[in-house]
Amino acid sequence: MIENLKEAIIGESTAVIKYRLFAEKAAKEGFNEISKLFNAISTAEAIHIKNHLKAIEKITYSTTDLNSFVKIDQNKIRNSVEGTRENLIQAISGETFEFKKMYKAFLKTAKRNDTYLAEFSFNLARNAEIVHNKLFIKYLKKLDNNEKIKDLDIFVCQICGNVELGTPPKICPICEHEQIFFKKFIK
Repeated sequence: MIENLKEAIIGESTAVIKYRLFAEKAAKEGFNEISKLFNAISTAEAIHIKNHLKAIEKITYSTTDLNSFVKIDQNKIRNSVEGTRENLIQAISGETFEFKKMYKAFLKTAKRNDTYLAEFSFNLARNAEIVHNKLFIKYLKKLDNNEKIKDLDIFVCQICGNVELGTPPKICPICEHEQIFFKKFIK
């Protein structure tokens, strides 16, 4: 179970870096709202890392040094950055993999091993990834249709990494925490 949590942390750590780089590219290309979305979702992915790390530490009754197992080749990630449209497609692909394959498999293993903390953390991340995926698809469709993307406030739930556009809900649909746990994302 610990290995699955570590693998999830590595995947989320890669996404944090990748989405920040995608945000820089989108800003350079004049897609400021897409840049803002990439940065907000990068922040959400960092929340998943925090939750997975807490699960590891509670399961093992010890502290964990991320640097002992998270080794990210930033040059490789930097070389994967393309144009904003292609980056949105990469993000959609990554989020789809996470919620359809990776987290689904990790959840089954956690349930089978009766590891509630891991199961809880995986479930929060998986459900947030579904939302992230839908947002990336929404922005890709707008880009492909040459639609102006409105400058909306973006809110990130500090508990689960859910991302909401416009106004935060009274209760987070993923973790069921109150609206006060949503933080307005400031670029």
